[in-house]
Amino acid sequence: MVRFVPVTLTTLLLSTAALAGGADGVLIDANTAKGKLGQAVFVFADGEKDFSKEHIQGSAEAYAHDLHYLDDVKKCDGLPMCEATAAKFIGGLGIDNNTEVVVYDGGPGVNATGTWFFLKLYGAKNVKILDGGLASWKAAGGPVESGHAKVAAKSFKPSVDRSMIATKAEVKKATEDPGHYFIVDARHKLDQYTGKSLQSALDHPGKESTVARGGFIPTAVFSPWTKYAGNKKGEAGEPTFRDDKKLKKQLQKLGKKGYAPGKTVISYCHVGLGRGSFQYLALKQAGHDNVKLYVGSWNEWGNDASLPLGKQP
Repeated sequence: MVRFVPVTLTTLLLSTAALAGGADGVLIDANTAKGKLGQAVFVFADGEKDFSKEHIQGSAEAYAHDLHYLDDVKKCDGLPMCEATAAKFIGGLGIDNNTEVVVYDGGPGVNATGTWFFLKLYGAKNVKILDGGLASWKAAGGPVESGHAKVAAKSFKPSVDRSMIATKAEVKKATEDPGHYFIVDARHKLDQYTGKSLQSALDHPGKESTVARGGFIPTAVFSPWTKYAGNKKGEAGEPTFRDDKKLKKQLQKLGKKGYAPGKTVISYCHVGLGRGSFQYLALKQAGHDNVKLYVGSWNEWGNDASLPLGKQP
């Protein structure tokens, strides 16, 4: 059942609270997004339970964390899905190569960046992230509904942009060349970085496994995605990313740990699509354009016993 949320004072504040462009112009505010309902495909990036409870009218669902198949990452040189699998999946969301897409989550933006990155990686041309997510959409009076998705599939032809990602081989090279590379770990819990806490991910659809080893990639600096987030609590009217001044200050802090403007920065988390992709966009917003995402992330690295583990000072 579709229901409309009444417009409140919060609605009047959204246009000033949201970023106009940001992170290479990928953000769209709630009021502008409302005008695209029925034209663009809206894709919810949180889990199925949250989607079933409430989502933007007519949305498809693509949970960012589940867009990474370890078997495919290993088989297809670092891609989260092999191209044929990704083509079928993206087409199943009702997206073709000319479709305008608005990706969103509950509000924090972390999952939205993961699904955004996935679509852009495979060549979707016009993809935006809803600034403030579902919370801001509702505050703006946007229609929501519950239940399951009913989406007509389309044909999508992948055109992978490999400049966006770092493979395992490049990350290994980066660990041996700190003069040209800087690696940042975007996981938000120190226990994951130190190896005390282990996470799971999909090997392939229907099979999820916990990573074999805990720890971090050698030379990687712990820099949680929350340090870059403007709306980690998912509140209406709050911007996805911190303002440019604060993001640039974060880069200055990283400078004390080895960051330099001329280096290639590689971001990672557990599956790349989420915390790592959020950091990827935040670093670009801060002014560092030479950023790559290691999509294999800790799920690939921690499951490969031949690879070294980082050691704490």
